[in-house]
Amino acid sequence: MKKHLKHIILLSIGLILINVVSNYFDTKIDMTADKRFTLSKTSVKVVKQIKEPVQIIVFLKGDFPSYFKRLANETENLLQDFHQENPHIDYVFINPLEKGDDYVKSLIDKGLQPAQISLQKSGKMEQVLVFPWAVIKQGQREMPVSLLTKAYAQSIDDQIEKSIENLEYALTNAIHLMTAKKQQKIAVIKGNGELDDMHIADFLRSAGKKYRLAPFTLDSVATEPVKTLLDLQDYDLAIVAKPTEKFNDSEKFVLDQFLMHGGRLMLLLDAVKAHKDTLMYHGKTYALNAELNLTDMLFAYGVRIKPELVKDLIAAPVVLKVGQIGNKPQLEQFPWFYSPLAQPNTKHPIGKNLEMVMLDFVSPMEMLKNKTQKTVLLSSSPKTQLVGVPTEINFDEIGKKPDLTKYTAGTQILGVLLEGHIKSAFNHRVKPIKVDNTLENGESALIVISDGDIIRNQTDKGKPLELGFDKWSKIKYDNKQFLLNAVDYLMDKNGVISLKNKEVKLKFLDQNKIIAELRFWQWLNLLLPLFLLGLTAWLFNYWRKRKFA
Repeated sequence: MKKHLKHIILLSIGLILINVVSNYFDTKIDMTADKRFTLSKTSVKVVKQIKEPVQIIVFLKGDFPSYFKRLANETENLLQDFHQENPHIDYVFINPLEKGDDYVKSLIDKGLQPAQISLQKSGKMEQVLVFPWAVIKQGQREMPVSLLTKAYAQSIDDQIEKSIENLEYALTNAIHLMTAKKQQKIAVIKGNGELDDMHIADFLRSAGKKYRLAPFTLDSVATEPVKTLLDLQDYDLAIVAKPTEKFNDSEKFVLDQFLMHGGRLMLLLDAVKAHKDTLMYHGKTYALNAELNLTDMLFAYGVRIKPELVKDLIAAPVVLKVGQIGNKPQLEQFPWFYSPLAQPNTKHPIGKNLEMVMLDFVSPMEMLKNKTQKTVLLSSSPKTQLVGVPTEINFDEIGKKPDLTKYTAGTQILGVLLEGHIKSAFNHRVKPIKVDNTLENGESALIVISDGDIIRNQTDKGKPLELGFDKWSKIKYDNKQFLLNAVDYLMDKNGVISLKNKEVKLKFLDQNKIIAELRFWQWLNLLLPLFLLGLTAWLFNYWRKRKFA
């Protein structure tokens, strides 16, 4: 008996020591297959670089359904890991509804739109606001971060799963941008008939939350070519949004050398000129070659935009007036095959978790063989038809059954990422501008989309609408998130964007099965512990009788 007592005392002392030691060491073992609870090396690198206090305010606190609680718990686990890596990072969870209507309104005014959900309270269904947002603060600067990924046409469980997958990227990227010593700059190229600010306002507003944006005109190339090139090289990214006027060789040379010296480019180009506004007002328009004089430059980089139009059976609708009752026009939606719904490459970080992107009068692209690495970002469905130009486009085909034998052109490339070793378009050519340090090739990246309207937002009563939202059909497409992902990818020099490829497989309960087997599991949970307790007592008594009889 004394021997057994000695063993019990030693075991108790051991357990006490383990608990005391564990209080001084915050360690854990991640046994999940997807390493959900392990920070990536990229996140650790970003977090450890922080030298000044950062506060993260998370608004996921309150009485809401289990799926939002799951998102809140995953967010807290991630922030605990951040704090463990760097104590400069602190966080707090608050319930904005407890702070009053004025506080809630201030969040909405900052663009933190709440999710409205139904919650059962006291036997009644009530509408509750949930703010799936975080705000990162450092000094006087702050940056909002959406914790809920907008995944259309998915169940709430799928949406939460995608949101949890995106958590580490969203927070790490925001911390990286917030704490960067120098804010990255984007040049919005002007001077060649690009879209005006009103029609790219929503993109500018969204990108401006992360980066510094400024207009940059190429007109000064004519008078101060060297200064123009040097000024542009002060930017990290240049965006050319739907130019309509021809580029001369000097302007092309400035963009080319900007790229060769490590600058990034985003070219949103219409190879075919067709006006949808004219089509809507007059019922017809003419499609002509845009003649931007960029073919040779794109050819050198490894891509060619064909002067044709893609008609796709998977397309966005057009809303037309079909009649009128009193003073109210009768509107109806018709499929419009000149507005393809492009499929993002969901295996790439830019297209991860995105739905369709709406394009207008888009042209097919061809990738050429060279040393540059190429990745297709946007593509059509296989049911396409190619239309040459010049041609007349009208609404005569609206309502008619399409001839399927003509839609056999196959899947078309509509957007390409080119990165790595890029050869200059002016390699072995006479340079239009004499500047020092002209490069024949360089290491950089650019994105080419064969439709300038991908960045164009609609307007209503003189105000810009959200990019990707069609006010006529009331359908929202993923244009904005695709372009913001593209900008993040081009600007990323620390590999943070690679975190978007993280996959998390959550095990959700089958709600129908829960309801069907509710009574069984209730009785099992009640009776099984009593049975096990009784069995243990019987076995213990049986052992005592055998031992001491």
